[in-house]
Amino acid sequence: MSTSASQSMGPQQEDLVIEAWRGVAAWMVVYVHFWAFSGSDWPPLRLTHTGVNLFFVVSGFVFAPYLLGRALNGKAHAVRRFFRLYPAYLLALAVYMAMKFNAGQPLRYLGEHLTFLHVQSKEMAFYYNPPFWSLPAEVEFYLLLPLLAGAAGAAQRRWGALGPLRLLMGLLVLAAGLRWALGWVSDGQAQNGAFIALHHLPGVLVEFLLGAAAWKVSQRSLSPKILISLAVFGLAGWWWLAVWFGQVGDAGVDASALKGLMGAMTAVCFAALVAGTAGVAAATGGARPGEAGRTSYTGLKAVALWAGRLSYGVYLFHIAALRLAEGWAAALGWTPGGARWLAVGLTLAIAAVVYLAWENPWRMFGRRWAARLSSA
Repeated sequence: MSTSASQSMGPQQEDLVIEAWRGVAAWMVVYVHFWAFSGSDWPPLRLTHTGVNLFFVVSGFVFAPYLLGRALNGKAHAVRRFFRLYPAYLLALAVYMAMKFNAGQPLRYLGEHLTFLHVQSKEMAFYYNPPFWSLPAEVEFYLLLPLLAGAAGAAQRRWGALGPLRLLMGLLVLAAGLRWALGWVSDGQAQNGAFIALHHLPGVLVEFLLGAAAWKVSQRSLSPKILISLAVFGLAGWWWLAVWFGQVGDAGVDASALKGLMGAMTAVCFAALVAGTAGVAAATGGARPGEAGRTSYTGLKAVALWAGRLSYGVYLFHIAALRLAEGWAAALGWTPGGARWLAVGLTLAIAAVVYLAWENPWRMFGRRWAARLSSA
């Protein structure tokens, strides 16, 4: 990306692209839980469970500058991340606890869930809300980031401007090798140590690093044709994997050379998509006011922005919305399909209320506190 393109893009334009991808990731996960294997789904779209991997790639993209030499204030980082993640999660956990209590089921594994230590088995990870399984890996990346940022700074001082990039590429190779090794010996039936590690940072670090690599690519002076080709490659690659997965399922993947690597392969595709679209957004970010189609484009920007803002709430609460909708639909005599569409509306409504009344106020509080720590 050229300097002028970077300046025309600016933080707001770059954030818009990332917010759009967050929204895509959240609704991919919703599709899996609402429609996949329902009897009326399209088999290739069963791979939309890799929306979680897209979330990890996006996180790596967002924090890439710190992996490539930018200084990171550890205290401010910790405050921002805590208030970005924990208050909404705590509210969601309380909702699912209430649902368990109302159903007459015991409230188990509370200590593990309150401390993000709940991915020790499928039963524990999924006990309250299946999407909760991904949050410990995200937290682990946040905890590791200051160390990685410090290492990148040391590499920059020792080897110059290319030092952090070399470090990133070296870490990516090591993470990919570790992912392959864990995948090869993992056993989902026995839930052995390798299987559990695959769902923590040792297994998913490759997704975060691919996101950082995508950011680096998006900053280069690449032509729009190359960027569009990169995005098309990512989409085509994901679709090829989706068609294959729709045919063979988990059993077929486990019997192939891609055992344990499906998420990583989709992450490569997502990284190409994010890098390409971010670069294209930079190249087109300087559109002049009053151009034809500007109103439509503004509307699309609003959709992308709010899709991202509501993505965390959608991710956390869509299972609760589905359970409520199923109960109401059964009382009204609706079909399962009607219940799922009711759940979509409920998910949006809950996510919007939570964002405006709870999630964003805490997020802004954390940002203000972090700003004071940064300026101290």
